[in-house]
Amino acid sequence: MSEVFFYHLTQTRLEVALPKILERALSVDWSIELRTGVEANLGAISDAIWKGPEDSFLPHCLEDNDKLEDYPIVISKSPLLEVRDCLVVVERAEVTKNEVGKFKRVCLLFDSKNEVELTKARECWKSLSDAGLETVYWAENWGKWEKKQ
Repeated sequence: MSEVFFYHLTQTRLEVALPKILERALSVDWSIELRTGVEANLGAISDAIWKGPEDSFLPHCLEDNDKLEDYPIVISKSPLLEVRDCLVVVERAEVTKNEVGKFKRVCLLFDSKNEVELTKARECWKSLSDAGLETVYWAENWGKWEKKQ
């Protein structure tokens, strides 16, 4: 059964948290779809990944690349045709209860300082929880992720 992890950013910016989440998924050899909201700047997200920690290399490409299969991380604005192991959702991207089962894990990152993101994350939590999917809430606590019950 797929898991849906909600990461509530309260102290760390997305640009800092995102590479760490991606590294974790890559460490278990998962392929990743990094889905952004339609208004998001894919180039800015790509830059944030490249500017991660110096000891970290996160090979990725944008959805319009002809060789998506060569990259473990693909940044997209809409669902990819080829399903990957992990879906990471940022900047108010859509994820439906029907597609969650296609992934081993779905990670949804949202910023507590952004009311629109916060509201959308709450709506998504309710929708997925009501559908009987396994949802897990992670909150930041002094620079570390803490699983909440």
